[in-house]
Amino acid sequence: MSKRSRRRQKLSAPVRNADTTSDALLWGNNLWSTPSVTGIDINQATALNASAVMACVTMLAEDVAKLPWTVMRHSGAMGRTEAKDHWLYEKLMEPNDWQNGFEFKEQLQVGLILRGNAYAVKIRDGRGRIIKFVPVNPDWVALWEAPDGNLYYRVTPSGLHMMAELRDQPFLIPFADMLHIRGFSVNGLLGASRIMLAREAIALGLAQEQQAARWMGQAAKPSGMFTTDQKLADATAARLKDQLKGAFTGLANSGKVILGEQGLKFEKFGMTSGDLEFIASRKFQIEEIARIFRIPMHMLAALERSTNNNIAQQAQEYINFTLTGYTDRWRAKFSSDFGLWREDLSVEFDYRELTTADMTTRVNNWRTMIMSMMAKPDEARLDLGLSPEGGDAAKLHYPQNMDTQGSQSTGSGEGGPPKADEPVPVRSAARSQPMRLPAPARRIATADYDLAAAAALSRQIRDTACWRHL
Repeated sequence: MSKRSRRRQKLSAPVRNADTTSDALLWGNNLWSTPSVTGIDINQATALNASAVMACVTMLAEDVAKLPWTVMRHSGAMGRTEAKDHWLYEKLMEPNDWQNGFEFKEQLQVGLILRGNAYAVKIRDGRGRIIKFVPVNPDWVALWEAPDGNLYYRVTPSGLHMMAELRDQPFLIPFADMLHIRGFSVNGLLGASRIMLAREAIALGLAQEQQAARWMGQAAKPSGMFTTDQKLADATAARLKDQLKGAFTGLANSGKVILGEQGLKFEKFGMTSGDLEFIASRKFQIEEIARIFRIPMHMLAALERSTNNNIAQQAQEYINFTLTGYTDRWRAKFSSDFGLWREDLSVEFDYRELTTADMTTRVNNWRTMIMSMMAKPDEARLDLGLSPEGGDAAKLHYPQNMDTQGSQSTGSGEGGPPKADEPVPVRSAARSQPMRLPAPARRIATADYDLAAAAALSRQIRDTACWRHL
């Protein structure tokens, strides 16, 4: 091979960006670990050491994983039905041999939350059909860009199992063979890592926690002191010290009564303003981390500003504004990667797992839906964990105070609404002849009355049971 050919081949080979500027650290591939001002390196492991970070990540990952998902077929007027005959339906239930759908979603969701990227290698058979998905930690993946614009992924497997699963994959995995779910991004190729962007806030929380732990373990700060107006001999002071230490220190001796002598008085040390500010700053770091991951404070056991009324609203906002941002990324990626939208298919998540209310509220909601002709009684029974009854319970029930269009009840028929001034005599059930008019009516027909008297008698007739309007 000539020197020119070797140079052309070198220029056309995919290369990894070696930029080490701050932008590359934040948005590029070198996101494994980043130092902070506090001196604590922030990566996936150290970030999860912060209790607030662990709570946010666990909550978001488990909430997405617990949502049932399936492949839905859109059939126009028939609505949506499950596409159980589609090949992707089985893969959603069992993505690989060692994980179920819950564990698969949970692992990828953790990478998406912390690193802004979730990866799973598509393993294909000899015919090019996908037979399983192999999830990969984002720290093991690097994006390579070719001069022609094509994208490749370099996976560095960790552990014998991962090496065995990816042994048949090329050194650079093509873009089409990698399921890559991105978080928010500025370059469109890689998602931004939240723990890198917020590394100082997370590191500050870790530093405060370590400072409090060291203070508890090493600081010589007593809770109080004994004082007396008398002078204690060395032997007496040593004896009192040993007695107090042996009888009243430790968890087993908590709450015991002290019997003082020689005029001993105990003075308790209070918390200083510095101690109070330190506790307040630790609470503020919980708010900072909750803000980073968009988690309501009451879900992190911070209930200072929560009430029974706004907690329900905050929980609904968590689903609408936080959780759906992740699930919609999953749906869009599956649709684009596998061309589901071309077949009128989509991957859907069932949010009822998170919106289940108490039993009374659920029953009232179903009652309203059944009375509004939106649901059937059997559907309510299934949702409440009861067996369907069939028969009339499997049909829509129409309220008795509703009528079809075109009837006189709706006022939309050809004859229009009935005339209010034309009373119709009620016919007896036993005969078809009109019933005999009451005395007031006969008086109107046989006597001459002035208009006021006639109007009064007409009102009296309308109040009787023998006249009605249809």
